Amino acid sequence: MARRPGKIDHDHTVWVHQRAGASGPVLLDELLAACGFWSSVADRRGPVVIKPDLDCCEQAPHAGTEAALVEHLIDRLYEHGFTDVAVADVRNEEDAWLHNRDPQLVPELTGWRFRTPQGRSYEVFDAAGGARWREAALRIVFAKNRTHEEQHFALTVHNLASLAGTRRGTVEDALQVLREAPPHWCLIDAMTSAHGGAGQRAPRPLATHTLIASPLALLADWAGAARMGLDPYASAVNAAALHAFGLPPHRVQGPLAPYPLWRNVHPLMARSARQRQAAEGVGALAPAWFQTVDRERFAPRDFYSDRLNALITPLMARVDDNPRAFWIVVTLNLLLARLGGLVKAQHTLFAKDRLRRREAPLLMDPLAYPDTDYDAVPDAMAPYEALLAHLPPGRNGLRWRHVDGAIVFGNEHVVPVAYDKWVRRVDISRGIQYMNDYIGGATVAVRRDGRGRVRHQAERNLYLQQPNWMVLFGGEVIDVEKLQCIRRAPGRQSIYWRTVASPNDSALADDGCVEFTRTPEGQVRVRVAGRQHFRLPLPFQMLDINLAPALRDPIIEGAYTTFFEGTLANLQAAYEGRDFRIGHDPEAENPKRALPRLLATAAAALGELLRSRRGAGELGDALAWLMGTGASVVKEPAGPPSRTTDAQGFVHFSGQPAANDASGRDAAFAAGMAALARDAPDFLQGLADAVHRDLDQLARG
Repeated sequence: MARRPGKIDHDHTVWVHQRAGASGPVLLDELLAACGFWSSVADRRGPVVIKPDLDCCEQAPHAGTEAALVEHLIDRLYEHGFTDVAVADVRNEEDAWLHNRDPQLVPELTGWRFRTPQGRSYEVFDAAGGARWREAALRIVFAKNRTHEEQHFALTVHNLASLAGTRRGTVEDALQVLREAPPHWCLIDAMTSAHGGAGQRAPRPLATHTLIASPLALLADWAGAARMGLDPYASAVNAAALHAFGLPPHRVQGPLAPYPLWRNVHPLMARSARQRQAAEGVGALAPAWFQTVDRERFAPRDFYSDRLNALITPLMARVDDNPRAFWIVVTLNLLLARLGGLVKAQHTLFAKDRLRRREAPLLMDPLAYPDTDYDAVPDAMAPYEALLAHLPPGRNGLRWRHVDGAIVFGNEHVVPVAYDKWVRRVDISRGIQYMNDYIGGATVAVRRDGRGRVRHQAERNLYLQQPNWMVLFGGEVIDVEKLQCIRRAPGRQSIYWRTVASPNDSALADDGCVEFTRTPEGQVRVRVAGRQHFRLPLPFQMLDINLAPALRDPIIEGAYTTFFEGTLANLQAAYEGRDFRIGHDPEAENPKRALPRLLATAAAALGELLRSRRGAGELGDALAWLMGTGASVVKEPAGPPSRTTDAQGFVHFSGQPAANDASGRDAAFAAGMAALARDAPDFLQGLADAVHRDLDQLARG
């Protein structure tokens, strides 16, 4: 039924209910009554799945969705006829580095009783893969109101990501769940919120006495972000979802003013954390070092991660109160990011097989584009192909020109192979995947011809920086989403593509084509043409290399000559049935490398130095000031300890003075000087042996 213009649907409303002094269950009852929850679900029959946020509950009860609220909701669902209610436990944040993180153990150790106050038993099940979530008749997400170190905030959309069938990345996973199995109702627990400048790494409790509800996840998060005083697009997860689905005309019932005394993650902290997490190798290990945990219930599994965690987490807990702690953490994030960048640069330039292949699903909706958009893709390239056809070939047959800031280029080569055999072995629909330095992506077929062959498709492609040495200057991996049109005719096959989005903003344009044609001799002519406009790293933007054409032009010619030669080699490898892709599958990599081990050992030594600083003198004072832990040197009492004898003849000795109140915090930093003495010699010897073997192998070619 058509909706009258300007009318706002009940589903497009968000309720923000706040009342100081009310208990959580009472406030939840009031909210569910106000938003018409029970009438909206009255016709649903079947299993109910509730997805709380248990990501950070290993630190404190306030860090995750409050168990009492979920259990009260289960009781109310039973009273309204829903007797098959289960709780989904699957987390977005990687926590395999902790003990006791099994789906049954986490709720039990964090206050979940598996029985409601009214005596109704409920199941907490492992929801990895999201099958039961998708099959549920009523899906409810019950998020926690909390800040996030990288994304600024993590609410309902973020909480849904862990339910994706195949885990690829938080952004991609959240979009998949919103498309395939969105929640019917979204609740946000803001009774006691988890705020603070360290986000989920060291959440701080704040009584905010609020609950939020909406049938739309994006609308619930819109209100949640507003109450934090944040841009709803500050989270890359929510920004991607808002761009993909938009926000309909809606109504807000309740206040949106920011919470008093609320502390958000500083933009500098968030950016540095994102860079750290994107670092090759280090990013996979860093959460174990920066995450505050309850060590009695969730102890770290790895000794070295435990030492680093004990050193860094006291800093994370003080980023809001101690400027030194804030700047140390930011600096550490940037150093780790730079370390990962150097590793990635070395692999990009000298060892591409060590790079990790990427699975990057489409963020756009391919079906949102009509067939006419796909059919028009070749027409968009026609003017540039005509230009190239009239240009004289340069070195190695390359033709190229600048057009409106983009580089238009083309090259072709005759392969002495029978055309018919070539097109049987080399699938034209995979034309982009044969390109030089292709590192990953995803393809979705949209339309097929009468023989079942793909005619229209959408594809996301990731390539290494072009030219590769741009990685040294901070160049981004090229990440683009494209519409593609595939044409097949006797003696000719082609694939054309047009860029419609660049998720990481690395490209303004990356359009082009690959064409196979039959020569008069029956061989195959391979033609590649394109129009590319990539964003340059900051140093090149500042220098404006276009002002130095004598420097710029040889770089362009060399880069595109290498690109075409590599692409042609990949095509020939595909024809011969050889593997041509660079990199390795993510499952094949082992993040436990020597460098993090060395860092952990060094950190253990530093932690021990800070923990027992007797005799450290000025060095101890300097380190204590830097870490913000107070005075460093603990003075020994002069002479033996005093003693007294009571009336019964018992001798009482006075206690030793406390080793500085801050030393209790320092004791949490690490206990590992012995680890340095034990492990460092063996490690350094092993590292030297490994370097020797690598150099010897390189010398032998």
